[in-house]
Amino acid sequence: MAASGPLQQAHQLTFAAESLRTGEAAGAPATDALAAWDAAAQAWDHLHCPYRLAGALVPAAEAAVDRGDRDGAAQRLARAASLADSLAAIPLHEQIRSLARRARLSIPAGPAGDRAFGVFGLTAREIEVLRLVAAGRSNRDIAAELFISAKTASVHVSNILAKLNATSRTEAAAIAHRAGLAADSS
Repeated sequence: MAASGPLQQAHQLTFAAESLRTGEAAGAPATDALAAWDAAAQAWDHLHCPYRLAGALVPAAEAAVDRGDRDGAAQRLARAASLADSLAAIPLHEQIRSLARRARLSIPAGPAGDRAFGVFGLTAREIEVLRLVAAGRSNRDIAAELFISAKTASVHVSNILAKLNATSRTEAAAIAHRAGLAADSS
């Protein structure tokens, strides 16, 4: 279909890039997914849509990794991370960090991590504890993993419940999962 404006064109480019990725996963011949994702990212950049731009930069970085362009992948992920951080887009931020870990890429740790997680008013340590709570760990398990006392773990859990306005560990874990703060399963 013909695109009648820049917004439709950006959506069309994104769809085409996603179709390439889906086709390759289904066994279709490899195509230049990197060029397709870069074109989609450029279209979103021209429209000043930071979330969509970051969303296109992530698969572009993945395609760059597949081609062996680690520097290009790291640059794309760093830009995506900066955008996600500025938007406090926690799930997108976690997706970016996950890809960086899997590809063993180093991206700058921006101040955004704290800013993004500050939505709940949690400290970095409380985020660590919340991830362990979401993984079903007891206070004793949390204490052992973080090298703190069980009492300190208990205090952290109590503070987390209060800050999240949660009545139970299960509710806090559900909030963590919905916000994309649960431990990465990949």
